[in-house]
Amino acid sequence: MINGMRLARIGALALLTGFMSIGPSFAKDIKIGVLMPRTGRYAETGLSVGRGIEMVVKDINASGGIKSLGGAKIDLVVADDGSDPTKASLEARRLMSEEKVSFVLGPYSTPEAQAFMPVADRYQIGGVGLQTTLIPTTPYFSTISISAEGFGKGYADLVHWLNGKGAKIGKVVITYANNDYGQVVSKTATAALTAQGVKVLEAIPVEPNVRDMTPIVLRVKSLAPDAVISVVYFQDGVLLHKARFNLGYADPIWIGGSAGFSDDKLWETLGAEVAQKTLTDSFGLAFYSADGKLPGLKDALARGKAAFPDHILDQSFMFGVQAARMLVRAIDIAGVDDPVKINTAFRGLKLKAGDPAIVLPIISGDLSYNENGTLAGTSPIFVQWKDGKKHIVYPESVASEPAVIQNHK
Repeated sequence: MINGMRLARIGALALLTGFMSIGPSFAKDIKIGVLMPRTGRYAETGLSVGRGIEMVVKDINASGGIKSLGGAKIDLVVADDGSDPTKASLEARRLMSEEKVSFVLGPYSTPEAQAFMPVADRYQIGGVGLQTTLIPTTPYFSTISISAEGFGKGYADLVHWLNGKGAKIGKVVITYANNDYGQVVSKTATAALTAQGVKVLEAIPVEPNVRDMTPIVLRVKSLAPDAVISVVYFQDGVLLHKARFNLGYADPIWIGGSAGFSDDKLWETLGAEVAQKTLTDSFGLAFYSADGKLPGLKDALARGKAAFPDHILDQSFMFGVQAARMLVRAIDIAGVDDPVKINTAFRGLKLKAGDPAIVLPIISGDLSYNENGTLAGTSPIFVQWKDGKKHIVYPESVASEPAVIQNHK
């Protein structure tokens, strides 16, 4: 009898232990990598992206975690790629092989993404590029940004629209970051402008780590174009606008992007005197503007202001929010922490226009992915600055202010 009671107790204990082991394993934290530049040339951008990701993850964890995983919390594992492709590759390998993450938010820019993709393909762990403009070459990498070809076409479309509004743009100079991204943008824009009958006088490469844009501006001035298209990152844009100001060269119509003309920190970084002279009549290609009308954007702004009252909520922050909200939705759909299934769910996302997970105005309707890992239906917006604030002026269907078009001749 005693042996029978003992066996019963052992059986009950085993059953209880079994239930206890099921609970924690079902609701265990899910590890997500964040691969961003926290040092190096693009550190400021990477830190801003990180704040956007952090805000979304804190919100989801505080509200009960991932429902389909029994309330599992997201555990962020942050890595610094140092704004360097080689380091991006090494850190991606560490996140996947040592940290055992289920997905990676990042990298930020195109050169780092090129180094990341072979690693993602090897470990079969997905990643999402934020402002990468390439076409993914592996099913384990997706993008949120517009492709480089889309950038080039967007600049040409704006020139066509401006001419239809009375601008007289017949000759254009292009300056571009001398990497794969800039080269493709320049080539695509040149072809599209030529097809319109607009002459591209010269396409001028800007080398990485440039320290002074004065020689570039002097070259542009000597060519006397009707408009300039400048494909620049934030730091290069600051150098460009300061050089224009110092040389007193406000002419002609300047069109540029993305961060070098539309980042929310730009006006403050340049200072009011320089910004007023160089940004007011310029057109900046953008992914985000605070005057966008998306419900998800308004919610992200409100939450961001509460979470980070001392920081500017720029487009990099919103890219972080966008990527994180999409990933949270994909994890919930997958219902497991398996990297392959999460990546499949991410690539298979289908969100209706107005869904609160959509925050970037470049996503003008429903959200879904093309087979090649690029977002379907994205299109660039263009902004102009006025007294320290930017406003969407194109396309007119989403504009909050009419465009100011100055022909400096």
